[in-house]
Amino acid sequence: MVTATRPTLLGRLRDASDTMAWDEFFACYWPTIYRYARHRGVSEHTAEEVVQDVMLTVFEKRDVFCYDPARGRFRDWLRRVVSNSIAQRRRQPSQRVRGAGGESGDGRLEPADGEPPADATWETAFEQALVGALVDAVRRESNPRDFVAFELTMLQGRSPAEVARLTGMTRNMVYKARRKVLARLRELGGGYANDGRLCNEARSAMRSHPGRAVERSLTARIERTMV
Repeated sequence: MVTATRPTLLGRLRDASDTMAWDEFFACYWPTIYRYARHRGVSEHTAEEVVQDVMLTVFEKRDVFCYDPARGRFRDWLRRVVSNSIAQRRRQPSQRVRGAGGESGDGRLEPADGEPPADATWETAFEQALVGALVDAVRRESNPRDFVAFELTMLQGRSPAEVARLTGMTRNMVYKARRKVLARLRELGGGYANDGRLCNEARSAMRSHPGRAVERSLTARIERTMV
């Protein structure tokens, strides 16, 4: 399981001039924040505002970003920031909505009956975002045709014969491409127990991704704020 935030990324966030670090951080964590906010019952628009709030908070705290496991996990700190933003947004009369499990007047977040506690929901969203970022990283560094073969067979469940017909590859080429991409995915996500679990997590992450339209909207919003 991908359980640790990379210390090198946190360290790089301290340098405001390291745009790659900020781009990497945004790409990795915005789906977690957005999905969690939506789960807590806010609108799509307000969820985008929550992402914006959190990213600004992270940016403002960059001078104290120093990886120290003894002080607790980064994901727990991030969840508190997200929860605070959701509560603050809910207190605004123009954006007050009922959460998934109801909303108290003081902005506390209550889980709905039969739903997992908010912490469990956050852990799931956090893991899915990390695996999604892992898949995107492998996609960017892979030969496009190799990744298509991997995606169609392992993530969409299509047969090698069908993929060969769709891509113009031979079945042997499809098998080789799938093995190559999977090997790299396993190398980067080595904490997972086996191929099946890793691919299942990757499928879940891809299905739960909020979508490219939301990502474009958020990117534009963040860029306007950071100028």
